[in-house]
Amino acid sequence: MAALDFDKAVRVARSNVETLVPRAKNVTLEEAMTSSDGKLYEVTFSYDIDREDNLLGVGVDNISKLASLMGRRREYKVFLVDAFNYEFRGFRTYKEK
Repeated sequence: MAALDFDKAVRVARSNVETLVPRAKNVTLEEAMTSSDGKLYEVTFSYDIDREDNLLGVGVDNISKLASLMGRRREYKVFLVDAFNYEFRGFRTYKEK
């Protein structure tokens, strides 16, 4: 097996966050590890998503700010990258272990 390159795997995964979840904001790397068989990098990102039905504009009063925050949720996804050729293999919802 070739030497592990977590930086490259994270870059591949991050580019797919930007492609597959274009509304993602505040993207944060949470975890990067190899699968138990060593064939995949499992790269976990969290990010904020604004709800589609949140029609409030950016207001200056506190009620508008609160309503805007309530229309946002934090998501966690695990992005899978091939450990040999660094191709993106997919993603799944993060589950607590």
